[in-house]
Amino acid sequence: MSIRYHFQGSITELLLNRWQEKDVLEQSFTRTASIKDVIEAFGPPHTEIGYILCNSRPVDFNWLVAPGQEFEIGPISAPWDVTSATLLRPSPLPSLKFCTDLTVGRLTRYLRMAGFDTLYTPGQKARALAASVHEEQRVLLTKNLGLLKYREVEFGRAIRAVSPDDQLREVLNLFGIDQLKQPLSRCLACNRLLEPVEKETILHRLEPLTFRYYSEFFVCQFCDTLFWPGSHVERMRTILNEFT
Repeated sequence: MSIRYHFQGSITELLLNRWQEKDVLEQSFTRTASIKDVIEAFGPPHTEIGYILCNSRPVDFNWLVAPGQEFEIGPISAPWDVTSATLLRPSPLPSLKFCTDLTVGRLTRYLRMAGFDTLYTPGQKARALAASVHEEQRVLLTKNLGLLKYREVEFGRAIRAVSPDDQLREVLNLFGIDQLKQPLSRCLACNRLLEPVEKETILHRLEPLTFRYYSEFFVCQFCDTLFWPGSHVERMRTILNEFT
């Protein structure tokens, strides 16, 4: 007997090419496996799955497939509240924090500008990165589907958008964020919170035009980087204004 799989919504975008454009995927039963392993063999990582129905009954990732079963597999719906327990993710996160990798490196700066705690360690190997995501209880944002399939990664998103502007919008829309609490509050270089600093105490560090046109400055107490509301900040404010 065979097993039938119905993938719904945005999950179909992540199916392997040979499974694209098919409404129902059907396979013969050959071995015992968890539904998580079967789903990922079709292409989508488990982090994209919002619900699994087996013969109309909700099941978790450990459910074993068997002949005659029919599955409906649906995406995570916005707004996604990662702090609430669900059948697929019974251990929720204490808060919304992110981790990014090289595939969405520019998004890192945008998230930090928006005020989100965002870890970025570009030289880290995949296994170590997955472990960090688990230990620090973060949501992994990446275009690397293989990385999202690590068992340690319970919360993650396969970013679809190309430009960092659109990637930021994608993240904010997914998590239902329509108002930013602390925009422009984090260091773009190391993610620490910024502190205001008096202009008079940093005059020796300012270029003539910066000294002339800007009066508001912030410093990172960890890496000592200076920030001021230059043109890049104004561009970011334009984007952030959509969500404030």
